[in-house]
This record gives sequence, C-alpha cells and structure tokens, in this order.
Amino acid sequence: MTFSGITALVRRSLGGRQVLAGPFGRDQGHLWIASSAPSGGDDETNPFRSRLCLYENDTRLTAAHHGHPSIRLGGSGRYSHWGRRVFFSTTDGSDPNTNGRTYSFDFSLDLETWERERIERSAKRWYQHPHSAQFIARGGDLIPPPLIANLGLTNKCNLRCEICGSQKHLDVTGIRRRHMEFATFEAVAETLFPVLSQVELNSQGDPLLHPGIDDVLATIERHRCEVKIQHNGTLLTDRIIDLLLQQHGMLMLSLDAVGDRFDEVRRGGVWIKAEAGLTRLLRERDPCRLSVGVYPTWTTRTIGEAINIANWCSEHAVDVIGFHRYTPVQGSWEEAPTEEMYRRARDQLRQWCFDHGDPLRILFEGEGLNRKDPSDRRTQYADVQKALALQDTGHVMFPIALGRFGADPFMTCAAPNEYVEISLDGKVSVCCRSQDVSLGYATSVDDFAKVWLGQNYGNIRRSLVRGQTGAYPLPNCLGCVKFYAPQEDRERRAIDYVRPTVDDVDRLRLDEEDEYLVEGIQKEQGFCHIAMFPLGIRPDSFELWEDDTPLGPAGCLHDEIRKKGAGRYHIGATSVYFSASDGTDARRNGRTYSLRRVSRADVRAAGYSTT
Repeated sequence: MTFSGITALVRRSLGGRQVLAGPFGRDQGHLWIASSAPSGGDDETNPFRSRLCLYENDTRLTAAHHGHPSIRLGGSGRYSHWGRRVFFSTTDGSDPNTNGRTYSFDFSLDLETWERERIERSAKRWYQHPHSAQFIARGGDLIPPPLIANLGLTNKCNLRCEICGSQKHLDVTGIRRRHMEFATFEAVAETLFPVLSQVELNSQGDPLLHPGIDDVLATIERHRCEVKIQHNGTLLTDRIIDLLLQQHGMLMLSLDAVGDRFDEVRRGGVWIKAEAGLTRLLRERDPCRLSVGVYPTWTTRTIGEAINIANWCSEHAVDVIGFHRYTPVQGSWEEAPTEEMYRRARDQLRQWCFDHGDPLRILFEGEGLNRKDPSDRRTQYADVQKALALQDTGHVMFPIALGRFGADPFMTCAAPNEYVEISLDGKVSVCCRSQDVSLGYATSVDDFAKVWLGQNYGNIRRSLVRGQTGAYPLPNCLGCVKFYAPQEDRERRAIDYVRPTVDDVDRLRLDEEDEYLVEGIQKEQGFCHIAMFPLGIRPDSFELWEDDTPLGPAGCLHDEIRKKGAGRYHIGATSVYFSASDGTDARRNGRTYSLRRVSRADVRAAGYSTT
C-alpha cells in the first residue's frame, strides 16, 4: 500500500481526523509541543483564529486558545494552536510519547462552541461555595462567578498626588474619610471569597493604612485566594514587610518616578525613606510566591522617567512594569502626553528590553513591549485550581479592541463577567470606573445572587457584547470605551436617566430595594448637603430618613434648605439635597441617612402614578 493510501486509511479510522505527529517535545510542567502542525494557528494579531480541535483517542478536547503558562500549570487537556505548532497537555499528565494514546485533530471547534463549553466549565466554580445551590437556582449554571473582587478597604491616604482623582474628589467635596468596618469585610469575605481567584486591595486610599490589615490578609489566605495589593511604596515598615512576605499574590507599587523626581510627583513622599523599605521587601521576598510589580502613570512630567524606572526595577529584580495612560483629573494641573510622546516612550522601552535581554516584563496598557516574555517566577499559589481559573481567561479588566493582548473575543469589556468592585459599605459596582453606581450588596449570599445574576447586570453585559449599537445602560461605559477602545465606540450613546425615553428598554432599574443608604455626603452651602444616589430611582417613590426618624418637609427649594435646614430636603433625578434635623454636619454627626420607599398608597394619595 502506498503512503497516501495508508494516510487515507488512518484518516478513515479516525473519523476523518489527522494524526498529530510526534515525537512531542517537552517544555515545562504539563506542556508538550507538536512541531508538525498545520498553518492557520492563533497569533498575536488574531489570538482566536484557529478552529483546530484536539482529540485524545476519541475524546474531544475543547479547552483551546490557552496561554502557555496555563497549560504548563494546569494540564488536563488544555492546548493552543499557535502559529504552526500545537502546545498541548494530556488529560492525566502522562507523557504523550509513551502513554499509548493517539492524538489527532480536525477543524471543527468554532468560536461559539468553544465559548459555550468554556462558560460551562467556569460555571462549575459555584460548587466551591457552601451555598452554591442558591446561585445555581438563580441561573448560575449559565453565568460563572466572578474571578476577581476589588475591595475598597479605605479612602484614607498619606499622600496627595496630582494624578489621584480619588483624593482630589474627597478634598474638594469634603466627603468623610474612613475605613471599611471589619464586620462588613467579614460579610463580604464569606459571600465572595469561596469562589474568587484573586482579591484586590486597590482602594481610593492606601489599603495598608487599614487598622485591621493583618486580619484582612489572613482571611484572604484562609480562603486560598491570591491577593493583589496596590500600594504607594511609602508605608513599608518592618511589621508590614514581615506581613507581606507571608502572602501569595502580587504587590503593585505606584511609582511614577524614582529618586528626587519621586519627591516632586508624590506629594508627601520621601524617596530616601521609601527606598529602604522597598529594597528590603524586594531582597527578602520569595518570588515563587509573591510577585512585585510597578504601576507608573505617564503624565507629561513623568513619561521621561520611564527608562530610569526600568533601570531601577531591573536592578532590584522587579517582575513586571505596567505603564499606563494618565486620565485627566478635575482640579489637577497635570497634563496627558500626546500620542506621539506615548509612541516614542514605547519605542524607547522596546529598545531597552532588547538591549538588556528582557530582564523583566514590560507592558503599556496591557500591550507587551518585550521581544521575548521573561519566564514567570511564580510556582507557589494559595490554591492552584483557583490560580488556574484566573490564568485560563487572561483578560484585562477594561475595554479593549478585538485582537489585542488580553481581549475577550466576544466582549468589548470583560469586567462585568469576571470582576466586581466592592465599596466601603459592601456595595457592588461593575468596575472601578463606575463606583458611583451601586447595583446592590455583597454582604450576604442572597443579596449578591440577586445582583450578579439579576437583570441589571444582564443588561450591562449585553451592552458590551462586540457589535452592539444600542445605548449603554451604564453611562460610565460610554467614556470608558471611547478612551480605551475607540474602535469599538460605533458612535453609541448612553441612556439619559434624567430624561429617559420609551426606547430605553435596557435602562438599569435600581428601584427594587425598599431602602438605600445615603453615602458620599458632601457639604454644599449653609445647612445644605448633597449626595448622589443610584441611577433610575423615581424621586416620588422615596422619602428621606435620619436614623429611624423621617425628615421633612420634602420638595423644598435648595435655597430654603441652605438657609433654614431643620430636616428640609429635595430628592431630584440623581441627587438628594438635604439638611440634618438639628443643623449639624451630616458627615460627622454619627447618624445614618437613608432613602426609604413610600407605600404605593401614599404615592397615589400624593397624586403620582404608580405604573
């Protein structure tokens, strides 16, 4: 029989599939390489192009398009058709050269099938939760749990930097600075941590200022989550360093410059003092369990410091630098670089990587600038399976154009599927750029299930599917997509909650709760305070309470509230203007202010429609 005849016979016996020819080369961990593979694989410009489906004997494997670190660590049939090679793992960790199995492939794995099976696998993570049945009953079998939660532990910071919109906003508005109550943290932890891969501590302030940071980190470790801490680099006392050395995860340092320039751009920071703690931490940490990165913001003042930062990080064995754009902040005199300045800086860093042999990973807005990515030194994890769940997606948590590194092939932004933002009071927001819009609470299983698996989240997710053209139900998405992924904008608009139209069928409906805490209280003039509340609440459906006492009269003019106080208030389309009952400062008098639902009978009696 001729060779072509043998090949045809083999293909018929495999149902038309082609044999993946060995011998297979060994990489690291569970990863094997088949060098004789067809063309048409994924590449950097199209990381989801291949339709190759791998088979182990007659078992169809669909865990395709995985990054190589995920295949190395997790195995279990993960694979990638990259270029003209197949990087793969066996289902049981055995050697494909000697396990007696046949590996073959066809081109039957379309992207929709791959996504459907990926979601099905990911949704099984709910079963890690002791109350998984409550999530599954609400539709969790179709919507996986979040992978990442960012907890706003505090809005206090020891520095005042021109690039920091959070601290400037607090300074201007007079909103009270405070820490998350530890009881709130514990409630969030019991609700979310069983299913999370990573807990981020990236507050409006610096998380290491929280008085219970020891117990916070111990709780994260107890739930076997990776921790990711954003820190300004100036609070690394010996006690804090000893605490950090015990963690599994990553410490990201907000260093925009080193040396004297650090003192200029980080008001309140002193480089000589900060460097001592930084060098001790970097010298003593175990890179197998704790990665350290630097997260510089590029302004016109700091973009020229990029090479100095790269040199310092290389000298101290930092793992990654993630440079990012400056988003202009109201009240700041910092300026954003031009696109030409960004381009030159990226080119200089690419050349630096080449000249220095890629000693560490360097990114700009998720885009790799290395010629060859350095090996990841992490080998120890709080929980390998949880770490794998995060590695398996590899998505960035901001809008990104299709085909770029970290992009989701179906979603302009992956955050609503994989990430959740938690406020000081345990409230849920979609991301760090929409903290002003709360969708509910994460302080109990029932509350979080209603939020994550509810209609509002569903509307937001659908609006961010690639190719959508309707209005964004979450207005924050409009500017964010324009900034990060203008190619995906399609001249869309956001729903106007002050003047909604009948066509806005996907508007967020946040008037289902009977009570909303009034948070973020700002001082206005005289006796008057102002606070913003979630979008979509009908003003006529609520009244304002101070502790357990209703305030009033309602519907007052703002000038009357300013001059007379005594509990007068006015609820508008997106804000409430009010005064304390006794003229005290509502931010500091120790009382709780809330919007409580008025009964339908009361609304009708007042002459309003209840439909």
